[in-house]
Amino acid sequence: MSYQKSPLLRDQLRRCAVGYGDKTAFIEGQRQRTWAEVDRRTDALAAGMQNLGIGKGDVVAMLAKDHLEVIELWFACLKIGAVRVGINWRYAPREMLHLIRDSNARLVFVEAECRQLLGDGFNELQQESCQLAGFGGDHGLEIDFDELIAADQTPTLPELSEDDLSAISYTSGTTGLPKGAIWTQRGARDALMHSVLEMGLRHEDTYFAPFPMAGVPILNGSLGLTNGLTTLILEGSFDPEGALQQMQLHRATVAILVPTMMQSIIERYRAGSYELSLRLLTYGSSPATPPLIRDAIATFGCEIMQLYGLTESTAGWLSFLRHAEHLRGLEEPELLTSCGRPAMHVDLQIHTPEGERLPAGEIGEIVVRSSTNIPGYLNLPEENAELYNGDWLRTNDLGRMDEEGYLYLTDRRKFMIISGGYNVYPVVVENVLAEHPAVREVAVVGIPHPKWGEAVVAMVSMQVGKSADFQELADFCRERVGKWEIPKHVVFVDDLPKGVTGKIAKFVIRESLKNDPGQFPWQFDVV
Repeated sequence: MSYQKSPLLRDQLRRCAVGYGDKTAFIEGQRQRTWAEVDRRTDALAAGMQNLGIGKGDVVAMLAKDHLEVIELWFACLKIGAVRVGINWRYAPREMLHLIRDSNARLVFVEAECRQLLGDGFNELQQESCQLAGFGGDHGLEIDFDELIAADQTPTLPELSEDDLSAISYTSGTTGLPKGAIWTQRGARDALMHSVLEMGLRHEDTYFAPFPMAGVPILNGSLGLTNGLTTLILEGSFDPEGALQQMQLHRATVAILVPTMMQSIIERYRAGSYELSLRLLTYGSSPATPPLIRDAIATFGCEIMQLYGLTESTAGWLSFLRHAEHLRGLEEPELLTSCGRPAMHVDLQIHTPEGERLPAGEIGEIVVRSSTNIPGYLNLPEENAELYNGDWLRTNDLGRMDEEGYLYLTDRRKFMIISGGYNVYPVVVENVLAEHPAVREVAVVGIPHPKWGEAVVAMVSMQVGKSADFQELADFCRERVGKWEIPKHVVFVDDLPKGVTGKIAKFVIRESLKNDPGQFPWQFDVV
């Protein structure tokens, strides 16, 4: 193998092993790995997969909860040019099988605990051409993850280029089955490098990454490849008490959360007694409300940073709202609704549907130009034809940029509500309702209405010990938004539905409400 002038992530792993071999790379519960151990184990795993016939360009999938093995398989794939696919254990069996078949996976690793989640699909896979392997207990399969490593062989590293594939990351989407975003070696490397630079992560940091690594968060778990930091993986799945205990025990200095996680951790932190070492709390994946941001700053007393990114940009964070800007936002509340200003590795603009650039202040589609952008989706030519306008990747997010270059995300284009001819951006109404002292979580969607076309409907959960009724919330909005933006109905629930990544599942909310028209004070036909 010739010298790689533009280093890839497999080169970064080798350098971490050489430069920081005895430093802890990963922590999961009671298990730890040094950089030297990770490099040795992934060499052996890569060689074991090659002995099974896996080579450059072949797809290797894994169905598992979050464990060290998830990272090790990803790194082993990077070494031999295999293409990694993560399967979220929260998917339905139909979705799991779709990922395996759509990607044409030649080898699938299944955690013993997750085997039954495939249902009858497990027997179907045994009759198909892909090989099945197991780990983590009595999995009952001939091929074993740890036995491949125990053979301790050395892989043959193929020539790789920046344009070769590194992974297929499936997005849950809003309709139909998940679609696979194609990641390149270049995209994954650049996303990691620039994320670490923009966030100011240090070699000495312990980075807490509780997102499910089956999807794009595999890159959150890989940030140490850039500078040798330590990554703390939450064993199994997220719960706020367990997260706080692990952050305290291992003295995590940096953490990344989605807003729903942040809300639950704040509530648990205030109810318990914890001593954290956080210097930086980052949040992303979906917008956070200004009250939640203020609570986080007051609760943790560390710096805070918002991140806005896309699966289609290899999970690369495209804009950052930094700590100083959060502090400024305490005096200028509108700034807390911003996603910050563009990162240094991207160009961001706001375009019309025809691809024309819009001036500051006008709402349009957010488009991005970057080396981290994906080349397309797997097996979806029609969607690929719509993905780009020239060099600009279309995000399907609606937003605006102000005169200072701050990006404001108004909503996903598909969630925009048209009521009585007026455009309603749900996030605007959500931010207002979130300011009400009784509201804990909120999602706003459009529901068919015989007169207005669509009506603004909110689903809310309440703070413990507090209450409000529809009229109180409508009156609260009346003083703060246009008449067409005031909710015409509010649905009260204990908790809002969440997706597999912990984000509020707005599509599920909208469809469940549409399918239960009897609860609304107006009549409409279910389509």
